[in-house]
Amino acid sequence: MNSFERSTTPVPASCSISEDDDNDSNDAVSLSFSGSDETTVYSDDSDTTTISGGSNRRRRDKQEQSKTDAKTSSKECEVGKYMAGREMTPFQERMNAVTVLPGAFYCIMILLSGGWLSKSIIEGNEYDHTMNDNLNNALFDDSQCISWSWFPNLHALPPLPPVAAAMGIVLHAPFSFIYHWRYAHRLPPGLARTTHWSRRMDQAMIHFCSACMSYATTGRLDFFLVNFLYNADCFYRQFLTRVQPRRNQMRIGISVVAYMIPILRRGEFLLGSKLCVLFGISGWFFSTYPIGGWSHSVFHILLAFAPPILISAALELPASQSQLRVAVHCASLAKGLVS
Repeated sequence: MNSFERSTTPVPASCSISEDDDNDSNDAVSLSFSGSDETTVYSDDSDTTTISGGSNRRRRDKQEQSKTDAKTSSKECEVGKYMAGREMTPFQERMNAVTVLPGAFYCIMILLSGGWLSKSIIEGNEYDHTMNDNLNNALFDDSQCISWSWFPNLHALPPLPPVAAAMGIVLHAPFSFIYHWRYAHRLPPGLARTTHWSRRMDQAMIHFCSACMSYATTGRLDFFLVNFLYNADCFYRQFLTRVQPRRNQMRIGISVVAYMIPILRRGEFLLGSKLCVLFGISGWFFSTYPIGGWSHSVFHILLAFAPPILISAALELPASQSQLRVAVHCASLAKGLVS
């Protein structure tokens, strides 16, 4: 297939059956049950009574099977129609893969380059070295410092909250990339695509990311544990035989709202507003596809602005301050500012 050729998702024929066809089908089913080879007929002048125990059982079994098949067909139609509205060309799918990488690269670079230890943080954590505290030269454990030639500005490990945010984003990215780059445009549309392991892992790892974010926005293990249990259940449900796209999207939305609630409860409305606007616009592109197949790439591009906001907020948490003081002291030692 040409990389720029748009393919369409065939909706199962059973999804477009007209009402007349449906009635004809029901009539045909009714007629198929009219015959029997185990029937005893008693006749008189007024009526005819038919007794057919075996035939009735077969009829009930066939009716139950018909209902089961109808439900299965309905679910296949639901998934087929959902995927039909989101079909993209191979080139667009590969762009989806490429646009998921900037956020992950940012997280890796900001942590390894030491960029998280900004000048403002260093100035805000300066202290009087003459004070006899745990960070005094005589008591400070310099084994907490890092001196790597490859990362000259990484003087100490970053605090756990920003590491958690970066970990969620970085570990989700490979699965999303694999799905969009290799499989999304090669698999047949519909159930074959939605049930493939790469798509399941793409969405499941979003829940892993949300669990990590719950610690990144609070620095609290108890809140992280609650969110971890919820997201673990969602992760498991991504691999059930029956795929329910709407339910999966709703659960992803809940997982995102859950890790944003603590930000608003702390009164950080500016930070919360930035994230709400960012997630709101990107979610609109994802749900409505206003520019067709390019909407998903725009969705990824918009989300790439979230990591800087989340990591900066994570550095402000009380849970980050102790390690930040260690990093400031290590940076001072490395630059020869502390004798």
